Amino acid sequence: MTEQVPPQSSSHQWALQWAELPSEHLKIALEALEPELAREHQLKVLQAQLQMQEAKDRRSHQLYLIGLISGFSIAIAMLAGAVAVGLSGHSWLAAMLAGPSVLSLAGLFVLRRIDVGISRQASLSHQAALNSAAQSVPGSSGTA
Repeated sequence: MTEQVPPQSSSHQWALQWAELPSEHLKIALEALEPELAREHQLKVLQAQLQMQEAKDRRSHQLYLIGLISGFSIAIAMLAGAVAVGLSGHSWLAAMLAGPSVLSLAGLFVLRRIDVGISRQASLSHQAALNSAAQSVPGSSGTA
């Protein structure tokens, strides 16, 4: 039966070859190898930075999609609620649900910012709806 010799790694083979040479040769080889090692290190650092940037971009994309889906869901729910409440006779509440507040909430989730004009319109429409609701209720003082 023959014994199998385990294969040696290439670095081990290189070390055995360099052990046979004088130290001046090793010094020259290491000086020549140093720039190559620096380039390899720089390449690894750049690859790590690229992987981190890709992970950050993936998380940003997921956050954007979640916001888009949430904004769409809220807008649909508010419009469906406005129809349901409007059919039950509460038109002032339906106006609040279907007014500019739908646009401002959807814009907040989708665009991730609040437009001042839309938020001002939403607050004015809510105030007008509350005022009209207070006037339609008998025995109310008319202030919200």
